[in-house]
Amino acid sequence: MERKIVMKRNLPKKGLGMTLPELLITMTVMGLVMLGLTRFYMDSTLLMFTTGGKLRINANIRELTNEMTDNARDANHFTLYEDFYGTFRHPPVGNTYEDYRKHDGESGDLLVLIFYGTDPNPADTTPAPIVRLVGYYRSIDETAETTNTGPVRKFDMTVPASSQNLKVEQLIPSVSFEPIFQEVIELSRGLANGRLFYNFRDRSIMVNGQIYHGNVAKRVTDTYNFTISPRG
Repeated sequence: MERKIVMKRNLPKKGLGMTLPELLITMTVMGLVMLGLTRFYMDSTLLMFTTGGKLRINANIRELTNEMTDNARDANHFTLYEDFYGTFRHPPVGNTYEDYRKHDGESGDLLVLIFYGTDPNPADTTPAPIVRLVGYYRSIDETAETTNTGPVRKFDMTVPASSQNLKVEQLIPSVSFEPIFQEVIELSRGLANGRLFYNFRDRSIMVNGQIYHGNVAKRVTDTYNFTISPRG
């Protein structure tokens, strides 16, 4: 019987590699997926930053509003000046302290709340003794990226008995004490004719400003506007 011998051809095994077109398509798809994920991550990060900044601004506004309202409610009077760094403390010859006070319809960046003690002689023209001063002022930051902006600072001082009959301007702390003053707003811009405080009929103060958080690349901002009135 004749035996047939069948020769098996060694066919090439199908490899697991990818052809060049398949590789290009895969890389393109992966690139699009990575681009989408990167965009999603950036948008999420920006949203978190913006939301956090808005919450921080709202908290700042609430704290400042409550604090200034409480202090104004306990104060007897207020004075308003153009800024904290003026010459109102030592007026030149021919000027008086009163010349530097801002009145109805005028704006300034330094608000001083005045607290009087018991007047020993209410019938005379001598003012009651000043026992405490609380001041809020906006200091212009010359290095700020946005013009006319700066932090809002606060000073709170108890007036010693020996100085309680001096003028308000003589009691306002020196500029040299600024490093120890509390910063209540990180960065603000005045919206009341370019200033932070507006004198309304010599009875109330309108606080009108804009708060900034972040830097030029990622900045969050919001405005605040409220009115305080000393008890008189």
